[in-house]
Amino acid sequence: MIFKTEGNKYNFILETTNTGIESGFSILAIDKKTKICSSINNLNLMLSELDIDYQDYRFADSSWVLPDELVESLFHKAKNLLSDTEFLKFLEDYLDLDREEGEWENIYNQK
Repeated sequence: MIFKTEGNKYNFILETTNTGIESGFSILAIDKKTKICSSINNLNLMLSELDIDYQDYRFADSSWVLPDELVESLFHKAKNLLSDTEFLKFLEDYLDLDREEGEWENIYNQK
């Protein structure tokens, strides 16, 4: 499943990949000006909003492989969050601070 949305400063891509037993889950943020991209699903803000314990080792990295049912639930929660314009404004401000502190992962530079 893929869901894409645009904020003021960032584009967001929510994506899952299904293997039949487990699925991958990621949320990408892409800076509209620089096209620099980072996975943001393991940010404390996102973990909190998705009701995930930040100490759970399964969510420590930026790529998650989880049981299908959990990924489907997370996808719907994240889609609702990314569809909320007020949350998107808050998230973009949070990402700006995260980048200022050097925490931007920069997966790749999208063209």
